[in-house]
Amino acid sequence: MKNKAIMIVRDSYLNSGVGKTHSFVLWVFFCWNRILGMEIMRRLEAIAREAALQRAVELFSVELKGQGARKILRVTIDKEPSVGIADCEGMSRDLSARLDVEGILKGGYTLEVTSPGIDRPLRNKADFVKYTGKLAKVVVKGTAGSAAAVAAAVAAKDVCIIGKILSVTDDVVTLEDAKSAVEIKFHDIIRAKLEIEIK
Repeated sequence: MKNKAIMIVRDSYLNSGVGKTHSFVLWVFFCWNRILGMEIMRRLEAIAREAALQRAVELFSVELKGQGARKILRVTIDKEPSVGIADCEGMSRDLSARLDVEGILKGGYTLEVTSPGIDRPLRNKADFVKYTGKLAKVVVKGTAGSAAAVAAAVAAKDVCIIGKILSVTDDVVTLEDAKSAVEIKFHDIIRAKLEIEIK
C-alpha cells in the first residue's frame, strides 16, 4: 500500500507543471553534458593526432575515463614494426605539453601512453587486411546465421571463433579454424582481436 501511494505521488508530480519543467531541465542538462563530452573528445583526438603525426606514429585510440581529479586519459599509439618505450615517452611529453597549453582537461588527470599489444583489437576491415595470416579471435552474434553460429546451435548467445585470417572482402572476412574455413560478415562481428600464437 505504501509503495502504491509513493507511485501515485511520483506520477502526480511528474504530470504536474513543476514535474514536467524539472524533467525537461534534467533532460537539457543531460544532453548538454553529452554534447560537451563529445566536443572534449573531439578536441583531445585532434591534439593527440597532431602529436602522433609529429612523432611519426599512428594514433590507435583515445579514451577518457573517470571524473574530477581522477580522470585518466589513455592514448594508444602504433608503429611498424613495433612501438618502443622511447615512442611512448616522447608522445607522453609532447601530448602533455599540448594539453597544458590548450587547457581542455580541468583539474588533475593521469596521462597514459601505451601500445595496442600483441593481442590488439581488430577495429575494422583495414585491420583484418593488415593482419591477414595472423590468428584472430572473433565474437559474432549468435543469430548471425554464419556457418559457425549454426553449427554451435546457440542462437541466443554470442559465438566465439578462433582461426587464422585467410582473406578479406568488402563485407566478409574468412577465418580458417581447426576444421574448416568460416566466412563471417563484418556487420555480424561484435568484437575481434589478435590471438597470441604459441608455436
